[in-house]
Amino acid sequence: MTGRKLRLAAAAALFLGWLGWLGYTALSKNRGPVVSRVQAAAATLAVVAEVKAGDGPQEVGVTQVLHGAKPDGAVVVTNLSDAAGYAGPGTYLLLLGKGRGETFVVVGSLRSPGYDGAGGPTVYPWTPAVEAQAKARFQ
Repeated sequence: MTGRKLRLAAAAALFLGWLGWLGYTALSKNRGPVVSRVQAAAATLAVVAEVKAGDGPQEVGVTQVLHGAKPDGAVVVTNLSDAAGYAGPGTYLLLLGKGRGETFVVVGSLRSPGYDGAGGPTVYPWTPAVEAQAKARFQ
């Protein structure tokens, strides 16, 4: 009888420990944006840019180039206001591809094996979590 109670107590302790660990990992999980690897691979230019308010083609000031050839001066991005993650003026990580003429476009996620749809363009607010992901990806 004592052996059964001991095994029950050990199983209960292990179960409660498992629930505690799950609760800890759920509370400490990063809920920030995750930079798409597919989108980063498709980009020919990755920059940190200061974006002003506006719709349509926008001229953005490049503060840091993470990948690709450094453009001369400001960059004109044609589809910035259509991109997911864009919330008005601020500093963003922009994953860009060449557009028409001297303009650039925010690239979307390409088709991946096992994933039917291609994603739309996404921009990422420049936060410490996004900065760490970008530096790991591009440097």
